[in-house]
Amino acid sequence: MIIRRVEPNDLDDITKLESICFPEAEAATRESFEYRIATFPDSFYVAVEDGEIIGIVNGCVTDSLVISDELFEPEGGHNPKGRSQAIFGLLVDPRYRKSGIAARLMNHLMDAARQAGREKMILTCKEYLIKYYEGFGYVNCGVSKSTHGGAVWYDMVADL
Repeated sequence: MIIRRVEPNDLDDITKLESICFPEAEAATRESFEYRIATFPDSFYVAVEDGEIIGIVNGCVTDSLVISDELFEPEGGHNPKGRSQAIFGLLVDPRYRKSGIAARLMNHLMDAARQAGREKMILTCKEYLIKYYEGFGYVNCGVSKSTHGGAVWYDMVADL
């Protein structure tokens, strides 16, 4: 398995994988992925096994210390010189889960953020994933103001 930066021709595969891994109300759209690939490809990586994309991690760079719903929108706050690396999605094809791929993707993006001079990593997650992200050094900051997809999210922040 390799981890590489996203490429425009990955669009169909990542859109399909997102729809498998997230409920429709929470999944990023094809148009959203087009924007992300064009706007912040340095914060978008894919895990590839035998030519197939099996995992994704992506997010924007911002000065915010929490993820707001506006960050998911075009012109929603991406700042290439920002101090925080946000994570919008970390997902792995269900056939490959529990094999360390998500951890490799997370560590890859965290390393890239450190090298770029970022100070913080930020994400939101559901309650059952809090312990998982704490394993990477994230701290639970409580219930998020985000209502993305109608779910209850928790703000998580890690120092780099």
